[in-house]
Amino acid sequence: MSDPTVVSPSWLEAHCESVTVVDVRSRRDYEDLGHVPGAVNVPAAEFRDPSRVAAGKLPSADDFAALLSEAGIDPDDSIVAVCDEQGVNAARFLLTAAVYGHDGRLSLLDGGLAAWLEDGGDLTDETPDPTPTSYEAELTDDAPLVDRQAVEAAVEGDAIVVDTRTPAEYDQSHIPGAVQVGWEDLLDESGRLRPEDELEELLAAKGIRPEERIVLYCNTARRLSHTYVVLGDLGYEDVAFYEGSLTDWVRSEAAEWNPVELEARVRSYADAGGFEAMIEELGEDVTNHLKLIGLYHQKQEGYFMLRTRAPGGILTAEQASVIGEVADEFARAPEEYGGPDQNPVFGDGYLDLTTRQDVQMHWIRIRDVDEIWSRYEAVGLETMQACGNSVRNVVGCPAAGIDPNETVDVRPVVERVSERFLGDPHYANLPRKFKISVTGCHENCARAQIQDLAFTPAIRDGRDGFAVRAGGGLSDGPRVASDLELFVEPDRVEELVEAVADLYVDYGSYLDTAVNRLRFLVEELGVERFREELASYADFEFETPDEVLTTDYRDDHVGVHEQTDGRSSVGLNVPTGRMGGDEFRELARLADELGGGELRLTPNQNLLVPHLADERLESFLEASVVDRYGPDPGPFSRGIVTCTGREFCNYGIVETKNRAIRWARDLDEWSEAVGIADEREAVRVHLSGCSASCAQPQIADVGLRGEVYRDDYESGRAADVGLGGDLGNDEFIDWLVGKVPIDDVPAVVRAVTLAYETDRDEGETFAEWTRRRSDVELRNLVSEAAGTKPAAIGTEAS
Repeated sequence: MSDPTVVSPSWLEAHCESVTVVDVRSRRDYEDLGHVPGAVNVPAAEFRDPSRVAAGKLPSADDFAALLSEAGIDPDDSIVAVCDEQGVNAARFLLTAAVYGHDGRLSLLDGGLAAWLEDGGDLTDETPDPTPTSYEAELTDDAPLVDRQAVEAAVEGDAIVVDTRTPAEYDQSHIPGAVQVGWEDLLDESGRLRPEDELEELLAAKGIRPEERIVLYCNTARRLSHTYVVLGDLGYEDVAFYEGSLTDWVRSEAAEWNPVELEARVRSYADAGGFEAMIEELGEDVTNHLKLIGLYHQKQEGYFMLRTRAPGGILTAEQASVIGEVADEFARAPEEYGGPDQNPVFGDGYLDLTTRQDVQMHWIRIRDVDEIWSRYEAVGLETMQACGNSVRNVVGCPAAGIDPNETVDVRPVVERVSERFLGDPHYANLPRKFKISVTGCHENCARAQIQDLAFTPAIRDGRDGFAVRAGGGLSDGPRVASDLELFVEPDRVEELVEAVADLYVDYGSYLDTAVNRLRFLVEELGVERFREELASYADFEFETPDEVLTTDYRDDHVGVHEQTDGRSSVGLNVPTGRMGGDEFRELARLADELGGGELRLTPNQNLLVPHLADERLESFLEASVVDRYGPDPGPFSRGIVTCTGREFCNYGIVETKNRAIRWARDLDEWSEAVGIADEREAVRVHLSGCSASCAQPQIADVGLRGEVYRDDYESGRAADVGLGGDLGNDEFIDWLVGKVPIDDVPAVVRAVTLAYETDRDEGETFAEWTRRRSDVELRNLVSEAAGTKPAAIGTEAS
């Protein structure tokens, strides 16, 4: 095995004729931006195998040999690897070649192509035509690969375990006992290696010396490659690397990460003791893993919430009927928790529609899941990866394929993306959950700004496709998804999602769940670098859109709408998203008999029934269940959105569903009485039961999140209050007043609604009005309505 070294641009200039230069950039960059004369192209994406989870990212020996054979490389060739200005991917190529026994000299160009150009080197667009060779690769006996067991032994022994990631990543999470020296710490400001004496001083300060045994790791053994090459160049002889790195370290701690295998094991307990038997054999921690197959352990011991995926929100009538049947039969409270009277507003046997076009139901027992999943399988339903740190249900436009204001019918795109990641173990344990939306309409109804990855309609050179945004999200660090200035055609969407997921695995933190959503990575890298890194993972040329076609923001699909084919779709209003399983079945029956056999779920917890011919529309609208959830609701019923709340959620501080439905009904009556019901289609009030953002309060007119208040006399449930969310202008609410007693919230909503109606300018939206009013004015308005002194968010009420 040949240990890689580092060479300067001047050395390469002098030895160009006697070495093989391997450019590991993408084919696009290699061909379009130019390359070192004579360099062959072996793109980094082609020698990193994402399917080999346990082994990290090494390709197989045969695959690597085939790549080098095609590039015309012989085993004894002297190779200089080059890429961009910092050289991580080039170092990874050299490390792979060394592991597979390359006999010739292996060298990294110091500073990469930037240094080559800075020192006067030329680039060419002439592509060589190498003669294929018969390269053979074989893992060498002395390959410096180590596994988790060896790393654990190194930590316990005298070896130095080195984390080559950034200080921030190290602070978030690291292997116990590891020291941190980031690979970028070894470079100067120009991207070249620091002088040797500086490197030795830096390394020695962390206990890293040539006589020590050194074990390197990062997230997936990519960044460590650069450090490995540098240490070899400095004369370190006993350097190993943990190929699985932190990805494998975390996965090794989890008993079950394969969703298919996990589901099979859980099903086996249905007839073998249920929950108690499962816990006894697999341990209490198994409940965390069950999220991967759609099961959340609710606060009532031994009972679960089951989440069902509906990609793009689309369900056949048959699927919807089975979901309703399962809710009606299995989602029922036991007598010890109140039985049919457990919920005084909704009764029993109900289900919840979610903001991600899923369906949730409660009171599910392990002993029942085998039967439930069998019924689901018969009609093509899935709960797998509806939860957990995986690619979640893909959100799409509920009117896909029927909306006159549409450029791309996204149904086949959503289906392909969903199918690609379903059940794949590699994408079933991402650093955190990964949320995607795809919409082909012009009204951004899938809420691109708050997705990890979003596709919205765009055109380039007359071709229909999508613009891409990344890094959106809510919770305590809300961020509007960044425009990547990237255009992709529909048949490339699946590939780009995979590329982003792979990049996320490589760069994302696996242990600190507070700051490891994709938005933190986009923020850390910056949009430009994120796009550059992404290009190395995607094997197609990146283009920019000529025009992004999103023109507006549409919050819901309530009402009767004409389709492209002249038929109608009816958007029903389901306040808080909760309805009976029997009602869901009845709507499925109506959709089958009077429509086109579909129900569609919307991102604001409502339903759309499409394909209603004119002669059947009236019969549909006259049905009792349609009248109950009619297409012409009051403004507060239309705008209310809630999470599960304290009723079932382990994190919930306030109860949400029952409270919000009462609020909406009372506020609708009030708005009618004061004469403003006709002025507002919807007043968007979103209530989250805790500080998380399951109800998306940051995008509402009035956002609420559960809290607890305490003063000198009493304590109780409360809510933080914010105003003015507006996705149409990429704006989140401003949180204004903290810990308003929960029973005072309706008075607050009435006060701000009246103030807006009284004070607004013509055509001014609620969000625009809140921006015109000062925070002090709005804070006083909220506090006076609640009967409290103004309290800043995060302080005690007084």
